[in-house]
Amino acid sequence: MTVTIYSREAIESIIADGKFPDNTAVISFCDPALKHIDKDYSRVDYSAACADVFYCEVDDLDLDYLPEKGYTYDSFFPEAPELAEYINKAFRDGKNIICQCEYGQSRSAGCAAAILEHFYRRGIDIFTDYKYYPNQVVYHKVFDALESAAFQPTEYLQRVHDYSGTKYPFDRDAIEESLNRLTQTEKEVLYLYLWERRSVLSIADKYGYSDLRIEQILSKCHRQLAHYIASSMRR
Repeated sequence: MTVTIYSREAIESIIADGKFPDNTAVISFCDPALKHIDKDYSRVDYSAACADVFYCEVDDLDLDYLPEKGYTYDSFFPEAPELAEYINKAFRDGKNIICQCEYGQSRSAGCAAAILEHFYRRGIDIFTDYKYYPNQVVYHKVFDALESAAFQPTEYLQRVHDYSGTKYPFDRDAIEESLNRLTQTEKEVLYLYLWERRSVLSIADKYGYSDLRIEQILSKCHRQLAHYIASSMRR
């Protein structure tokens, strides 16, 4: 999945030229305050180019200025969990993502950095690019929403499968059946090891060594699930 950043001017030019990329989902940030200042202001119209658009009416505010606008961190950008679901669906559908705001520097950059950090641990690519000034509140709201979404082992293993280059198809039904064979403790161990990337020692501190043997967990699993988990453990 590629994640690109555009300003309003740049994306409207691409739409007008008929060069909007296929297989793309859009996250479009617009300014609530401007609607009250400029009666002609409207959000970017993607109707001629893309039907898969998530509009976010979010002010471009730093953390220190939230109280001046009547926000707390918790009350700012309440759509973030819904946006996280949208992003995850785009990922599952194999789509690329465009993040767009007025100038293509702050809110869109913060959102793009959060997506890259969550999926690839590459958010730093945006923060170190001099073209961007990522809004850190947007970054943390989107990143926290993505990270706190319920862990879905099947989706994680789908990701491992997709990036492994294997020629074998992903058998979702077999994977679900395997996961259902595991106890709650075994699922939690996999969660900590695969998703949170905890060390073996830190997991042992919580569960003890008797429940820690990943090999024993895999022995209960369908061979495809065991293969995908083993692949993800090579790190």
